[in-house]
Amino acid sequence: MAENSSAKTALGISTVAAIGAALAWVNSRKPAPPAPPGGELTLPPEFVQLIAAIAATSDSIDENLLRVIDEITKIAINVQGFPANMPGIRSFAKLCAVANQAYQGDDMVVPEGMSLLIKSYPTNGAASIVRVASSQADSTNLNSSWPLVPNEAVGYQVKNANQIYVSASIAGSIVIFSAERVG
Repeated sequence: MAENSSAKTALGISTVAAIGAALAWVNSRKPAPPAPPGGELTLPPEFVQLIAAIAATSDSIDENLLRVIDEITKIAINVQGFPANMPGIRSFAKLCAVANQAYQGDDMVVPEGMSLLIKSYPTNGAASIVRVASSQADSTNLNSSWPLVPNEAVGYQVKNANQIYVSASIAGSIVIFSAERVG
C-alpha cells in the first residue's frame, strides 16, 4: 500500500511540475492584454491542450505505473547469483614432449559462466614459450596463437578444455589447465 501512495505522490509532483513548466512557458511569451474588468480570462490554446493531455493520461498513469512496478518485482525475485559456486576444482597437466607440436586439452567440462585457466608451468625453461590456440594448426603458428612465458596464465570462457590446443617452443614444457568442477 505504501508503494501505491508513493506512486500517487510522484504522479502528483510530476503533474504539478508539468503545469508549472507550462505556466512558465506561457509567462515567457508576449504578455497578453489584460482582461477588461469583469471580463473573462482567456488561456492560450497551447496551454489548454497541454492541460487536456495531462488530464487525459493521469487516470492510466496510476495503472501503468503499478503494472511496471509489478513486473520489476517479478524480475528482482527471480534474479540469482550467476555463475553459481561450484563444489571444487579440477586441473590437469599437459606435457609438451616434442617442441612445436600441438597437444589437445583433455575432455573437461567448464561450467557455464566460468573460465578455463591455462598456465605455463613456473619451472618451464626461461626461454620456453607456450602457445595457446583453438586449433591444432594455430597452436604452432606464432601469428595466430597466444604466447605464454613461464608462470604466465590466460583464461578463456569455453565449454570444454578439449577445445584448446597448446604447443611449446622447448620440449618437455608443461601446461596446466584448471577450471571449476561440475557436480
